[in-house]
Amino acid sequence: MKKVLGIFLGTVISAAAFTGCYKDLGGYDYKDINSLNITTDMSEADPAVFITPDSIIVKPSDVLTVKLKVDQTLGNAENFDYQWMVTQYAQAGSNPNQYVLGTSAVLNKKISLSPNLYNLIVRVTDKSTGVSFYKRFALNVTGKWGSEGWLVLQEFADGSDVSIIASRDGSTHGAIYDNVYSITNLQKLPLGAYSINVVNHQDATKAQKISIFHPNGGVEVRYYDFMDSVKAENWFAQKPGLVQMEANGNFTASGAGYEYVINNGQISARQVGLGTIGTQPFYFTPPFVGSFTLSPFVISSYSSDNYVTLYDKAHRCFLLMTLNDGKVRRSSTTTEDDIPNRHFVDYSVAGDDVNKTKAKAALDPATGSGYDMNNMKDNLIAADNAQVITSSATPYWNCVFRNDAGNNTYMVQFTRQWAAGYPNTATAGRYNLVDAVGKCPDINSATLFAVPTFLTVPGGKFYYASGNKIYTCSLKTPQNSSTAAAQITYPEGTVIKAMKVFKSGYKTANLATIPDGKVLVVATDETASGGGNNVYFYNLVATGTTAGDIGQKIDSYSGFGKITDIAFKKAIGQ
Repeated sequence: MKKVLGIFLGTVISAAAFTGCYKDLGGYDYKDINSLNITTDMSEADPAVFITPDSIIVKPSDVLTVKLKVDQTLGNAENFDYQWMVTQYAQAGSNPNQYVLGTSAVLNKKISLSPNLYNLIVRVTDKSTGVSFYKRFALNVTGKWGSEGWLVLQEFADGSDVSIIASRDGSTHGAIYDNVYSITNLQKLPLGAYSINVVNHQDATKAQKISIFHPNGGVEVRYYDFMDSVKAENWFAQKPGLVQMEANGNFTASGAGYEYVINNGQISARQVGLGTIGTQPFYFTPPFVGSFTLSPFVISSYSSDNYVTLYDKAHRCFLLMTLNDGKVRRSSTTTEDDIPNRHFVDYSVAGDDVNKTKAKAALDPATGSGYDMNNMKDNLIAADNAQVITSSATPYWNCVFRNDAGNNTYMVQFTRQWAAGYPNTATAGRYNLVDAVGKCPDINSATLFAVPTFLTVPGGKFYYASGNKIYTCSLKTPQNSSTAAAQITYPEGTVIKAMKVFKSGYKTANLATIPDGKVLVVATDETASGGGNNVYFYNLVATGTTAGDIGQKIDSYSGFGKITDIAFKKAIGQ
């Protein structure tokens, strides 16, 4: 009955429609519709963007410019309304949050879409008739913003985010890709994000990870599009009682290599290889617990990825540890009971007992330049490598110490060892830095430190930031003779937020083609003087009597939010 009734009603409606049309005949004037033919104006189109006139490829935060040619069958004057829209491309996809991009004849819009394939549709409406015509473009928003560049962690009123400066060493002015985290994840990082770090693995795995720390947590994101991968608290089989991430990194000198993380003064590790890196869940060990509370600095040499030198900030002494088992060691063949201030042999000078005058004199802070790894007595506030970490078994490291009173700062420079452990016999390598005019002014108030890797060591130079100035410090002997000079002075009120020497992490074979260790990158907050938030690249002069001094500004970038950290991301395979 339903089928018969449907046919009957359809016949009646068709007849009524026909009758209605018949009665309307002869009462109207008809106009020809102005037919539009819409094509792409390729005369000024970027060939890197327009793969074809109908196919576009852009990166997040790129400004997309599209010009049209509109041919019409009636008239020559343009009398059109325009609307540029984005919709999903695949039927199973979802529409993006950003629907309408513009309403002008020429589209000129920064793209804030997560990486995906979309339809870009322009609707052109003839105002005189109200008839609309459409043209569709295939819009490919790719997350491949570039293989390497500087990551800039920033804070805004509603959260934290990441921008990318697509330049390696400042020699080429690269594009800035803003808000790459929120574009992909559709939300910002929590307020207060304070650290961004890149973890590069060996060639066999071709893996790269980016980690971001924020209060009470952190996140690991994919290197190619910044999509959330693993929350930091889920790096462990059991979430730590307190999530206070301080440092992470990896060593891949031989074989698989190790990743490490320091959380709340405790270190955890996991071995990484082809068979494990893609396995989920891929947990760190439970924290290695001992007498120590660790500073957030991990010292290693290229030749050993298992042995690391750490600093116990509770008892103010160094210790040597193996990451596979968390054992404290005296050398590569000798484990040691975890006794504070007894991790190495007693300090001594060759041919002299520890209690005799010669050994004591070497440790005199006013005259001696030795140091006791079991009893450093002060706070480790910075540590960085002073040589390129390649196949050298014993690269030099610079460690900056400061006393509790904050009126004495000094540098300890030593070679990272593992096979023989540490003999604890140093009579040199400690450089007292005097906070005075003609010596090292403002060193006791310095908050940031950076170390080049191309100078002769022991000795050499390093850089420190205090107030609105950056100093170059020359390490000299005898004791108390090191000097520093302010080489960069920013406007009054400037806060220097980050300062790092460009250390690429490239393979040894590729280091000769880049200025590794010879470029200083600085992030500033100059809002007090109206200068905004900026990133600068400076040459570190590598020739003549000024080797290691800060040279001319190479390049600069502006327009950021409040910068909290910067990090270099190298290309995969480099």
